[in-house]
Amino acid sequence: MGSWTLWVGFNACILVLLALDLGWAQRRVRRMSLGEAATWSALWIGLSVAFGLWILHSHGRGPGLEFFTGYLIEKSLSADNLVLILLLFRSFDVDERFQHRVLFWGVLGAMVLRGALIGAGVVLIREFDWILFVFGGLLIVAGVQLLAHSGRMTVSEPNRLVRWVQAQFASGSTGEAGSFFASEGGSLRVTQLFLVLLMVESVDALFALDSIPAVFGVTRDPFIIYSSNICAILGLRAMFFLFAAVPQEYIGQGVAAILVFIGAKMLADPWVNVPNYISLCVVGLVLAVSIIGSYLSKRVAKREGFGALSGKRREKAANDFFQEGRRRLQPLLRKWSEDEELARLLNALAPRVTVGIAVTAETFAAIRKANGSPRLADVPPDQDAMEFELHFGGDVRLDILTTKAPGAGGAIAKFLDKSGEGIQQVEIETSDVDRATEILRARFGVSPIYPATRPGANGTRVNFFLVAAAEGKKLLVELVESRGR
Repeated sequence: MGSWTLWVGFNACILVLLALDLGWAQRRVRRMSLGEAATWSALWIGLSVAFGLWILHSHGRGPGLEFFTGYLIEKSLSADNLVLILLLFRSFDVDERFQHRVLFWGVLGAMVLRGALIGAGVVLIREFDWILFVFGGLLIVAGVQLLAHSGRMTVSEPNRLVRWVQAQFASGSTGEAGSFFASEGGSLRVTQLFLVLLMVESVDALFALDSIPAVFGVTRDPFIIYSSNICAILGLRAMFFLFAAVPQEYIGQGVAAILVFIGAKMLADPWVNVPNYISLCVVGLVLAVSIIGSYLSKRVAKREGFGALSGKRREKAANDFFQEGRRRLQPLLRKWSEDEELARLLNALAPRVTVGIAVTAETFAAIRKANGSPRLADVPPDQDAMEFELHFGGDVRLDILTTKAPGAGGAIAKFLDKSGEGIQQVEIETSDVDRATEILRARFGVSPIYPATRPGANGTRVNFFLVAAAEGKKLLVELVESRGR
Protein backbone atom coordinates (compact mmCIF):
# COMPACT_ATOMS: atom_id res chain seq x y z
CA MET A 1 0.00 0.00 0.00
CA GLY A 2 0.95 3.62 0.00
CA SER A 3 0.94 5.11 -3.52
CA TRP A 4 1.54 8.86 -3.61
CA THR A 5 -2.11 9.45 -4.55
CA LEU A 6 -3.25 7.55 -1.45
CA TRP A 7 -0.91 9.56 0.80
CA VAL A 8 -2.03 12.87 -0.71
CA GLY A 9 -5.72 11.94 -0.61
CA PHE A 10 -5.59 10.74 3.00
CA ASN A 11 -3.75 13.81 4.26
CA ALA A 12 -6.05 16.14 2.29
CA CYS A 13 -9.09 14.57 3.97
CA ILE A 14 -7.43 14.89 7.38
CA LEU A 15 -6.67 18.59 6.78
CA VAL A 16 -10.30 19.25 5.78
CA LEU A 17 -11.57 17.51 8.92
CA LEU A 18 -9.10 19.43 11.09
CA ALA A 19 -10.17 22.74 9.49
CA LEU A 20 -13.81 21.98 10.27
CA ASP A 21 -12.91 20.93 13.80
CA LEU A 22 -10.80 24.06 14.33
CA GLY A 23 -13.62 26.32 13.13
CA TRP A 24 -16.03 24.60 15.52
CA ALA A 25 -13.57 24.73 18.42
CA GLN A 26 -12.76 28.42 17.95
CA ARG A 27 -16.44 29.38 18.17
CA ARG A 28 -16.88 27.69 21.55
CA VAL A 29 -16.05 29.21 24.90
CA ARG A 30 -17.64 26.57 27.08
CA ARG A 31 -16.98 23.04 28.21
CA MET A 32 -17.86 20.23 25.82
CA SER A 33 -20.86 18.38 27.25
CA LEU A 34 -20.92 14.62 27.69
CA GLY A 35 -23.49 14.30 24.91
CA GLU A 36 -21.38 16.35 22.50
CA ALA A 37 -18.29 14.34 23.40
CA ALA A 38 -20.15 11.09 22.73
CA THR A 39 -21.44 12.38 19.38
CA TRP A 40 -18.02 13.58 18.22
CA SER A 41 -16.34 10.37 19.43
CA ALA A 42 -18.88 8.27 17.52
CA LEU A 43 -18.27 10.41 14.42
CA TRP A 44 -14.47 10.02 14.53
CA ILE A 45 -14.69 6.29 15.26
CA GLY A 46 -17.26 5.86 12.47
CA LEU A 47 -15.00 7.60 9.96
CA SER A 48 -12.02 5.47 11.04
CA VAL A 49 -14.04 2.25 10.80
CA ALA A 50 -15.30 3.25 7.35
CA PHE A 51 -11.74 3.93 6.22
CA GLY A 52 -10.62 0.54 7.59
CA LEU A 53 -13.46 -1.22 5.77
CA TRP A 54 -12.38 0.53 2.56
CA ILE A 55 -8.83 -0.80 3.05
CA LEU A 56 -10.26 -4.28 3.74
CA HIS A 57 -12.34 -4.14 0.56
CA SER A 58 -9.79 -2.54 -1.77
CA HIS A 59 -6.50 -4.02 -0.52
CA GLY A 60 -7.48 -7.32 1.03
CA ARG A 61 -7.93 -9.01 4.38
CA GLY A 62 -4.30 -8.69 5.53
CA PRO A 63 -3.94 -4.88 5.28
CA GLY A 64 -7.47 -4.44 6.64
CA LEU A 65 -6.78 -6.49 9.78
CA GLU A 66 -3.42 -4.72 10.20
CA PHE A 67 -5.17 -1.33 10.12
CA PHE A 68 -7.85 -2.32 12.64
CA THR A 69 -5.31 -3.94 14.99
CA GLY A 70 -3.02 -0.90 14.79
CA TYR A 71 -5.97 1.45 15.30
CA LEU A 72 -7.20 -0.47 18.36
CA ILE A 73 -3.69 -0.56 19.85
CA GLU A 74 -3.29 3.19 19.41
CA LYS A 75 -6.75 3.86 20.85
CA SER A 76 -6.02 1.74 23.91
CA LEU A 77 -2.55 3.21 24.45
CA SER A 78 -4.00 6.71 24.20
CA ALA A 79 -5.96 5.95 27.40
CA ASP A 80 -2.88 6.46 29.58
CA ASN A 81 -2.07 9.56 27.54
CA LEU A 82 -5.50 10.90 28.52
CA VAL A 83 -4.95 10.01 32.20
CA LEU A 84 -1.86 12.22 32.34
CA ILE A 85 -3.54 15.04 30.42
CA LEU A 86 -6.47 14.85 32.85
CA LEU A 87 -4.04 15.07 35.79
CA LEU A 88 -2.29 18.02 34.15
CA PHE A 89 -5.55 19.90 33.73
CA ARG A 90 -6.48 19.23 37.35
CA SER A 91 -3.03 20.13 38.69
CA PHE A 92 -2.98 23.46 36.86
CA ASP A 93 -6.72 24.15 37.35
CA VAL A 94 -7.28 24.63 33.62
CA ASP A 95 -10.66 26.23 33.01
CA GLU A 96 -13.03 23.57 31.63
CA ARG A 97 -14.20 26.07 28.99
CA PHE A 98 -10.72 26.14 27.41
CA GLN A 99 -9.64 22.52 27.76
CA HIS A 100 -10.92 21.66 24.28
CA ARG A 101 -8.71 24.41 22.79
CA VAL A 102 -5.58 23.05 24.45
CA LEU A 103 -6.52 19.56 23.29
CA PHE A 104 -7.08 20.65 19.67
CA TRP A 105 -3.64 22.21 19.31
CA GLY A 106 -2.17 19.34 21.29
CA VAL A 107 -3.62 16.83 18.79
CA LEU A 108 -2.34 18.89 15.86
CA GLY A 109 1.18 18.90 17.32
CA ALA A 110 0.93 15.17 18.04
CA MET A 111 0.10 14.43 14.40
CA VAL A 112 3.21 16.27 13.17
CA LEU A 113 5.40 14.61 15.80
CA ARG A 114 4.11 11.10 15.08
CA GLY A 115 4.51 11.55 11.34
CA ALA A 116 8.17 12.41 11.87
CA LEU A 117 8.73 9.50 14.30
CA ILE A 118 7.05 6.99 11.98
CA GLY A 119 9.25 8.16 9.08
CA ALA A 120 12.34 7.76 11.25
CA GLY A 121 11.20 4.30 12.42
CA VAL A 122 10.63 3.07 8.86
CA VAL A 123 14.12 4.19 7.83
CA LEU A 124 15.70 2.52 10.88
CA ILE A 125 13.93 -0.80 10.25
CA ARG A 126 14.92 -0.82 6.58
CA GLU A 127 18.56 -0.19 7.45
CA PHE A 128 18.75 -2.18 10.69
CA ASP A 129 16.10 -4.90 10.92
CA TRP A 130 17.42 -5.94 14.33
CA ILE A 131 16.01 -2.68 15.72
CA LEU A 132 12.65 -4.49 16.01
CA PHE A 133 14.11 -6.55 18.88
CA VAL A 134 15.06 -3.29 20.61
CA PHE A 135 11.52 -1.96 20.09
CA GLY A 136 10.05 -5.19 21.48
CA GLY A 137 12.29 -5.08 24.55
CA LEU A 138 11.39 -1.43 25.20
CA LEU A 139 7.68 -2.23 25.04
CA ILE A 140 8.04 -5.07 27.56
CA VAL A 141 10.07 -2.87 29.91
CA ALA A 142 7.48 -0.06 29.63
CA GLY A 143 4.63 -2.50 30.31
CA VAL A 144 6.35 -4.05 33.33
CA GLN A 145 7.15 -0.61 34.77
CA LEU A 146 3.52 0.42 34.38
CA LEU A 147 2.35 -2.77 36.08
CA ALA A 148 4.86 -2.17 38.90
CA HIS A 149 3.13 1.15 39.57
CA SER A 150 -0.27 -0.59 39.64
CA GLY A 151 -1.15 1.03 36.33
CA ARG A 152 -1.23 4.47 37.91
CA MET A 153 0.72 7.56 36.93
CA THR A 154 1.28 10.94 38.49
CA VAL A 155 2.15 14.33 37.07
CA SER A 156 5.73 15.24 37.81
CA GLU A 157 7.22 18.71 37.89
CA PRO A 158 7.42 20.54 34.52
CA ASN A 159 10.34 19.27 32.41
CA ARG A 160 13.39 21.37 31.53
CA LEU A 161 11.91 22.76 28.32
CA VAL A 162 8.74 23.93 30.08
CA ARG A 163 10.76 25.43 32.97
CA TRP A 164 13.00 27.29 30.51
CA VAL A 165 10.05 28.72 28.57
CA GLN A 166 8.39 29.66 31.87
CA ALA A 167 11.51 31.49 33.07
CA GLN A 168 12.18 33.30 29.78
CA PHE A 169 8.80 34.10 28.30
CA ALA A 170 5.98 33.47 30.81
CA SER A 171 3.67 36.30 31.83
CA GLY A 172 1.69 36.59 35.02
CA SER A 173 -1.50 35.75 33.13
CA THR A 174 -3.23 32.43 33.68
CA GLY A 175 -4.94 32.65 30.29
CA GLU A 176 -8.39 33.59 31.58
CA ALA A 177 -9.63 34.45 28.07
CA GLY A 178 -8.43 31.14 26.68
CA SER A 179 -5.40 32.76 25.06
CA PHE A 180 -1.93 31.27 24.80
CA PHE A 181 -0.21 34.66 24.61
CA ALA A 182 -0.51 37.99 26.42
CA SER A 183 1.02 41.41 25.93
CA GLU A 184 3.03 42.51 28.95
CA GLY A 185 5.30 45.57 29.08
CA GLY A 186 5.19 45.97 25.31
CA SER A 187 6.38 42.41 24.64
CA LEU A 188 4.55 39.20 23.80
CA ARG A 189 4.60 36.66 26.63
CA VAL A 190 3.12 33.18 27.02
CA THR A 191 0.31 32.43 29.48
CA GLN A 192 -0.03 29.48 31.83
CA LEU A 193 -2.39 27.94 29.25
CA PHE A 194 0.50 27.80 26.77
CA LEU A 195 2.72 26.12 29.37
CA VAL A 196 0.02 23.48 29.88
CA LEU A 197 -0.11 22.98 26.08
CA LEU A 198 3.66 22.52 26.08
CA MET A 199 3.35 19.88 28.81
CA VAL A 200 0.58 18.13 26.85
CA GLU A 201 2.89 17.93 23.83
CA SER A 202 5.65 16.57 26.08
CA VAL A 203 3.28 13.88 27.40
CA ASP A 204 2.39 12.85 23.84
CA ALA A 205 6.07 12.71 22.85
CA LEU A 206 6.65 10.36 25.77
CA PHE A 207 3.81 8.03 24.80
CA ALA A 208 4.65 8.13 21.10
CA LEU A 209 7.92 6.38 21.97
CA ASP A 210 5.82 3.41 23.18
CA SER A 211 2.83 3.48 20.85
CA ILE A 212 4.63 3.77 17.50
CA PRO A 213 6.94 0.77 18.10
CA ALA A 214 3.84 -1.17 19.19
CA VAL A 215 2.28 -0.73 15.73
CA PHE A 216 5.54 -1.86 14.11
CA GLY A 217 4.84 -5.13 15.94
CA VAL A 218 1.70 -5.53 13.81
CA THR A 219 2.77 -4.29 10.37
CA ARG A 220 5.75 -2.87 8.49
CA ASP A 221 3.60 -0.94 6.02
CA PRO A 222 4.34 2.81 6.53
CA PHE A 223 0.89 3.89 5.34
CA ILE A 224 -0.95 1.47 7.66
CA ILE A 225 1.21 2.60 10.60
CA TYR A 226 0.68 6.29 9.81
CA SER A 227 -3.05 6.15 9.01
CA SER A 228 -3.91 4.00 12.07
CA ASN A 229 -2.00 6.44 14.30
CA ILE A 230 -3.64 9.52 12.82
CA CYS A 231 -7.14 8.02 12.89
CA ALA A 232 -6.66 7.01 16.54
CA ILE A 233 -5.55 10.44 17.74
CA LEU A 234 -8.03 12.43 15.63
CA GLY A 235 -10.80 11.69 18.12
CA LEU A 236 -8.58 12.22 21.15
CA ARG A 237 -10.08 15.60 22.02
CA ALA A 238 -13.68 14.37 22.17
CA MET A 239 -12.56 11.10 23.78
CA PHE A 240 -10.93 13.09 26.60
CA PHE A 241 -14.26 14.49 27.81
CA LEU A 242 -15.81 11.02 27.72
CA PHE A 243 -12.79 9.53 29.45
CA ALA A 244 -12.90 12.12 32.24
CA ALA A 245 -16.41 10.95 33.12
CA VAL A 246 -15.78 7.19 33.24
CA PRO A 247 -13.93 4.97 35.75
CA GLN A 248 -10.23 4.41 35.00
CA GLU A 249 -9.19 2.05 37.80
CA TYR A 250 -7.78 -0.77 35.63
CA ILE A 251 -7.13 1.05 32.33
CA GLY A 252 -3.43 1.37 33.18
CA GLN A 253 -3.10 -2.36 33.83
CA GLY A 254 -4.83 -3.09 30.53
CA VAL A 255 -2.46 -0.81 28.64
CA ALA A 256 0.51 -2.46 30.37
CA ALA A 257 -0.69 -5.92 29.34
CA ILE A 258 -1.08 -4.78 25.72
CA LEU A 259 2.45 -3.35 25.70
CA VAL A 260 3.89 -6.63 27.06
CA PHE A 261 1.91 -8.71 24.53
CA ILE A 262 3.00 -6.65 21.52
CA GLY A 263 6.60 -6.55 22.77
CA ALA A 264 6.66 -10.34 23.18
CA LYS A 265 5.12 -10.75 19.72
CA MET A 266 7.91 -8.64 18.19
CA LEU A 267 10.64 -10.61 19.96
CA ALA A 268 9.14 -13.98 18.96
CA ASP A 269 8.29 -12.96 15.38
CA PRO A 270 11.22 -14.80 13.65
CA TRP A 271 10.09 -18.11 15.20
CA VAL A 272 6.38 -17.75 16.01
CA ASN A 273 3.87 -16.29 13.58
CA VAL A 274 0.93 -14.77 15.44
CA PRO A 275 -1.91 -14.11 12.95
CA ASN A 276 -3.26 -10.56 12.85
CA TYR A 277 -6.76 -11.67 13.81
CA ILE A 278 -5.33 -13.20 17.01
CA SER A 279 -3.55 -9.90 17.83
CA LEU A 280 -6.78 -8.00 17.19
CA CYS A 281 -8.76 -10.34 19.47
CA VAL A 282 -6.17 -10.19 22.28
CA VAL A 283 -5.96 -6.39 22.25
CA GLY A 284 -9.76 -6.06 22.11
CA LEU A 285 -10.27 -8.58 24.92
CA VAL A 286 -7.70 -6.96 27.23
CA LEU A 287 -9.21 -3.52 26.62
CA ALA A 288 -12.75 -4.80 27.26
CA VAL A 289 -11.74 -6.57 30.49
CA SER A 290 -9.96 -3.46 31.83
CA ILE A 291 -12.98 -1.24 31.07
CA ILE A 292 -15.50 -3.69 32.61
CA GLY A 293 -13.23 -4.17 35.64
CA SER A 294 -13.02 -0.40 36.11
CA TYR A 295 -16.82 -0.07 36.08
CA LEU A 296 -17.25 -2.92 38.58
CA SER A 297 -14.57 -1.39 40.83
CA LYS A 298 -16.39 1.95 40.71
CA ARG A 299 -19.62 0.28 41.82
CA VAL A 300 -17.85 -1.37 44.76
CA ALA A 301 -16.29 1.96 45.75
CA LYS A 302 -19.69 3.63 45.60
CA ARG A 303 -21.15 1.03 47.97
CA GLU A 304 -18.22 1.48 50.38
CA GLY A 305 -18.64 5.26 50.45
CA PHE A 306 -16.25 7.11 52.73
CA GLY A 307 -15.56 3.85 54.51
CA ALA A 308 -13.23 3.12 51.58
CA LEU A 309 -10.68 5.32 53.34
CA SER A 310 -10.28 2.48 55.84
CA GLY A 311 -9.98 -0.27 53.22
CA LYS A 312 -7.30 -1.63 50.91
CA ARG A 313 -8.15 0.93 48.22
CA ARG A 314 -7.84 3.94 50.51
CA GLU A 315 -5.20 5.77 48.45
CA LYS A 316 -7.36 5.60 45.32
CA ALA A 317 -10.44 6.61 47.34
CA ALA A 318 -8.57 9.52 48.93
CA ASN A 319 -7.51 10.81 45.51
CA ASP A 320 -11.11 10.58 44.21
CA PHE A 321 -12.50 12.52 47.19
CA PHE A 322 -9.73 15.11 46.96
CA GLN A 323 -10.28 15.68 43.25
CA GLU A 324 -14.01 16.08 43.80
CA GLY A 325 -13.34 18.76 46.41
CA ARG A 326 -10.90 20.52 44.07
CA ARG A 327 -13.47 20.38 41.28
CA ARG A 328 -16.05 22.16 43.46
CA LEU A 329 -13.52 24.81 44.45
CA GLN A 330 -12.07 25.45 40.99
CA PRO A 331 -14.63 28.00 39.63
CA LEU A 332 -14.37 30.05 42.85
CA LEU A 333 -10.58 30.01 42.87
CA ARG A 334 -10.49 31.05 39.22
CA LYS A 335 -12.79 34.00 39.92
CA TRP A 336 -10.88 35.08 43.03
CA SER A 337 -7.59 34.87 41.12
CA GLU A 338 -8.72 37.81 38.97
CA ASP A 339 -7.66 39.99 41.92
CA GLU A 340 -3.84 40.04 41.85
CA GLU A 341 -3.44 40.66 45.58
CA LEU A 342 -5.85 37.88 46.56
CA ALA A 343 -4.24 35.52 44.03
CA ARG A 344 -0.89 36.16 45.71
CA LEU A 345 -2.31 35.64 49.22
CA LEU A 346 -3.85 32.31 48.16
CA ASN A 347 -0.90 31.28 45.95
CA ALA A 348 -3.58 30.74 43.31
CA LEU A 349 -1.32 29.19 40.67
CA ALA A 350 -0.43 26.34 43.07
CA PRO A 351 -2.84 26.58 46.01
CA ARG A 352 -2.41 24.37 49.05
CA VAL A 353 -5.82 22.74 49.36
CA THR A 354 -7.19 20.33 51.95
CA VAL A 355 -10.59 18.68 51.55
CA GLY A 356 -12.59 18.26 54.76
CA ILE A 357 -14.78 15.15 55.01
CA ALA A 358 -17.39 14.84 57.76
CA VAL A 359 -18.10 11.28 58.90
CA THR A 360 -19.81 9.53 61.80
CA ALA A 361 -17.86 8.65 64.92
CA GLU A 362 -17.74 4.96 63.87
CA THR A 363 -16.33 5.75 60.40
CA PHE A 364 -13.94 8.26 61.95
CA ALA A 365 -12.50 5.60 64.27
CA ALA A 366 -12.24 3.01 61.46
CA ILE A 367 -10.44 5.38 59.09
CA ARG A 368 -8.05 6.49 61.81
CA LYS A 369 -7.17 2.94 62.81
CA ALA A 370 -6.64 1.81 59.20
CA ASN A 371 -4.25 4.70 58.55
CA GLY A 372 -1.91 4.18 61.52
CA SER A 373 -3.83 6.19 64.13
CA PRO A 374 -2.58 9.67 63.15
CA ARG A 375 -2.45 12.29 65.89
CA LEU A 376 -5.71 14.12 66.59
CA ALA A 377 -5.58 17.83 65.82
CA ASP A 378 -5.49 20.27 68.72
CA VAL A 379 -8.97 21.77 68.34
CA PRO A 380 -10.03 24.70 70.57
CA PRO A 381 -12.26 23.35 73.37
CA ASP A 382 -15.23 25.55 72.45
CA GLN A 383 -15.52 23.94 68.99
CA ASP A 384 -17.60 20.82 68.42
CA ALA A 385 -15.07 18.95 66.28
CA MET A 386 -12.58 16.12 66.30
CA GLU A 387 -10.23 15.83 63.34
CA PHE A 388 -7.01 14.41 61.93
CA GLU A 389 -5.17 14.83 58.64
CA LEU A 390 -4.33 12.24 56.00
CA HIS A 391 -1.60 12.90 53.43
CA PHE A 392 -1.16 10.84 50.26
CA GLY A 393 1.01 11.13 47.16
CA GLY A 394 0.47 13.96 44.67
CA ASP A 395 -0.27 16.55 47.40
CA VAL A 396 -3.55 14.83 48.30
CA ARG A 397 -4.61 16.13 51.72
CA LEU A 398 -7.77 15.24 53.61
CA ASP A 399 -9.15 16.43 56.94
CA ILE A 400 -11.32 13.71 58.51
CA LEU A 401 -13.89 15.39 60.76
CA THR A 402 -16.53 14.24 63.19
CA THR A 403 -18.65 15.77 65.93
CA LYS A 404 -17.90 15.46 69.62
CA ALA A 405 -21.60 15.46 70.47
CA PRO A 406 -23.99 14.04 67.84
CA GLY A 407 -27.30 15.86 67.79
CA ALA A 408 -26.00 18.72 69.94
CA GLY A 409 -26.37 21.38 67.24
CA GLY A 410 -22.73 21.86 66.20
CA ALA A 411 -21.85 22.61 62.57
CA ILE A 412 -20.58 19.09 61.82
CA ALA A 413 -23.49 17.45 63.66
CA LYS A 414 -25.96 19.53 61.62
CA PHE A 415 -24.18 18.61 58.38
CA LEU A 416 -24.30 14.89 59.21
CA ASP A 417 -27.97 15.08 60.19
CA LYS A 418 -28.90 16.90 56.98
CA SER A 419 -26.57 15.42 54.36
CA GLY A 420 -24.96 12.34 55.84
CA GLU A 421 -21.26 11.61 55.41
CA GLY A 422 -19.64 13.74 52.74
CA ILE A 423 -17.35 16.60 51.75
CA GLN A 424 -18.23 19.32 54.25
CA GLN A 425 -15.62 21.95 53.41
CA VAL A 426 -12.56 22.80 51.35
CA GLU A 427 -9.62 24.55 53.01
CA ILE A 428 -7.21 26.94 51.29
CA GLU A 429 -4.02 28.01 52.98
CA THR A 430 -3.35 31.76 52.93
CA SER A 431 -0.45 33.91 54.07
CA ASP A 432 -2.80 36.48 55.69
CA VAL A 433 -6.31 35.38 56.57
CA ASP A 434 -7.38 38.86 57.78
CA ARG A 435 -6.37 40.58 54.54
CA ALA A 436 -7.85 37.81 52.39
CA THR A 437 -11.13 38.09 54.32
CA GLU A 438 -11.17 41.86 53.84
CA ILE A 439 -10.64 41.52 50.06
CA LEU A 440 -13.38 38.92 49.69
CA ARG A 441 -15.79 41.15 51.60
CA ALA A 442 -14.93 44.43 49.87
CA ARG A 443 -14.18 43.35 46.29
CA PHE A 444 -16.29 40.22 45.83
CA GLY A 445 -19.19 40.86 48.22
CA VAL A 446 -18.51 37.58 50.06
CA SER A 447 -19.17 37.89 53.80
CA PRO A 448 -17.40 35.62 56.29
CA ILE A 449 -19.42 33.46 58.64
CA TYR A 450 -17.55 34.93 61.62
CA PRO A 451 -17.08 38.70 61.97
CA ALA A 452 -13.46 38.19 63.04
CA THR A 453 -10.77 35.61 62.48
CA ARG A 454 -10.93 32.82 65.06
CA PRO A 455 -8.51 30.17 66.36
CA GLY A 456 -8.39 26.93 64.38
CA ALA A 457 -6.83 23.51 64.86
CA ASN A 458 -3.12 23.25 65.73
CA GLY A 459 -2.70 26.96 66.39
CA THR A 460 -3.98 28.15 63.00
CA ARG A 461 -6.12 31.24 62.40
CA VAL A 462 -9.22 30.67 60.28
CA ASN A 463 -12.42 32.07 58.86
CA PHE A 464 -15.22 30.46 56.89
CA PHE A 465 -17.27 31.47 53.84
CA LEU A 466 -20.44 29.84 52.55
CA VAL A 467 -20.38 30.55 48.82
CA ALA A 468 -22.25 29.50 45.68
CA ALA A 469 -20.18 26.90 43.82
CA ALA A 470 -20.60 24.60 40.82
CA GLU A 471 -24.08 23.44 39.79
CA GLY A 472 -25.74 26.03 42.05
CA LYS A 473 -24.70 24.26 45.24
CA LYS A 474 -23.22 25.88 48.34
CA LEU A 475 -19.63 25.23 49.36
CA LEU A 476 -18.08 25.93 52.75
CA VAL A 477 -14.60 27.40 52.17
CA GLU A 478 -12.17 27.72 55.06
CA LEU A 479 -9.24 30.13 54.79
CA VAL A 480 -6.39 28.90 56.98
CA GLU A 481 -3.35 30.88 58.09
CA SER A 482 -0.74 28.53 59.53
CA ARG A 483 1.24 29.30 62.65
CA GLY A 484 4.40 31.26 61.95
CA ARG A 485 3.03 33.15 58.94
